[in-house]
Amino acid sequence: MVDPVSAAKSGVEVVGALMKAAGDTPEAKEAGKNLGQAAVTLSKTINNALLPLAALNFGIEKAKAYFAQRFQEDMAAKAASIPPEEMIEPKSSVAGPALQGLAFTHEEPDLKAMYLSLLATAMDRRVSRSAHPAFVEIIKQVDASEVPLLRPILLNPGLQPIVEIRLSLGQAGQFNTLQTHYVGLANSQTGEEVDMPEFPAMIDNWVRLGLIEVTYDRFITQEHFYAWVENRKLYQELKAKHDRPGQAVIFQKGSMVRTAFGLQFARAVGMFDPPPAGQAPKPPAA
Repeated sequence: MVDPVSAAKSGVEVVGALMKAAGDTPEAKEAGKNLGQAAVTLSKTINNALLPLAALNFGIEKAKAYFAQRFQEDMAAKAASIPPEEMIEPKSSVAGPALQGLAFTHEEPDLKAMYLSLLATAMDRRVSRSAHPAFVEIIKQVDASEVPLLRPILLNPGLQPIVEIRLSLGQAGQFNTLQTHYVGLANSQTGEEVDMPEFPAMIDNWVRLGLIEVTYDRFITQEHFYAWVENRKLYQELKAKHDRPGQAVIFQKGSMVRTAFGLQFARAVGMFDPPPAGQAPKPPAA
């Protein structure tokens, strides 16, 4: 049997053959009306929006295999809750870049799930307006390892504790910053302390992307939200190294909170769905 994807000579033919091949599988037939509608909608969208990206992306063997063998089933699962009458063609400004991104990240479960969820959001008339085109670029600028850490921050509606460890120089208001954006990361299964030197840079990235805000001028008034700081290994090591007459290691309380843009992003990319099983560290809930 000739591989319909390999036989295709143009971007339109690639996509058309791909959708036909996927639609002929028993899995596609068993999925029912929603899947059929999703296939028609996606086929139309890809033909309209993905060119000339299709020829490039489907030239990648692993991506070609994914779209030929798994994409239809994965997309059907994401779109299963959309009533057929609410299924629409997603905007090309979302669908085109999202499919391109999916071609390069389909082997990373968290990022793949975000792209698929964003496509499903864009296909649902009831919530399609929340599928902002900028969300594709945000997914592209987040590493897969960040997703389990970002998710609980974006799902939390309140202020969350964060601190800056400083070296107070004994003069009014003078200090050196020893560690910024310090959060009590812990293993979600064992509760054990996790040291992640790259986490402050992740926070800077999320602030840059407009997903969260961080300030050290506003903090949570309940003291227990910051009780973890003095027990952390890094804080104790810094105090042992720098504490001496005339200077002392202290910490400045702060807070981080999701933005309205961050909340919309979390909803559109499926962060409110149950996360994949694992033992990724996460910030403590505020």
